[in-house]
Amino acid sequence: MSHGVRIWLTGCLAVVMAAVSAEFARAQIERQLTARHSRYSAGETLRKLESAARGSGYTVFAKVAAPAQEVPDSTALVLALPEGLTPVVVDEQDRCIDAPLAIVVVPLPDGQAEVRFPDPQRLGMRGGEGPQAGVRLVELIDSALA
Repeated sequence: MSHGVRIWLTGCLAVVMAAVSAEFARAQIERQLTARHSRYSAGETLRKLESAARGSGYTVFAKVAAPAQEVPDSTALVLALPEGLTPVVVDEQDRCIDAPLAIVVVPLPDGQAEVRFPDPQRLGMRGGEGPQAGVRLVELIDSALA
């Protein structure tokens, strides 16, 4: 039996939905996420992220609302490569599935938002896009929130 990590690019919405749903369901400590504060509302933050993604050569694969019991009023923005495919990672040892180009926008009580995304080190090792994937994602988020 293999205990490795499998990475593939997919255009299958069902696979990506399973990965994003798993992300919402896992405890914050298991997610290994990094976050950035946005001075904008959640809706404006999503618009800025979408625009920055398109300007950086990504496409928007999907926008997924979080289940109310998990992260209320949050939205995941799943990015894809220009070809319309997005990486999905299955870690057989940890028994988890990830969508490493999923960015979660969480509204804050003060009307601003928090942007959560995979730890850049983890994305670079396992993100399906090579070692620069994590850096590129952080740069995209930082430029959108500037």
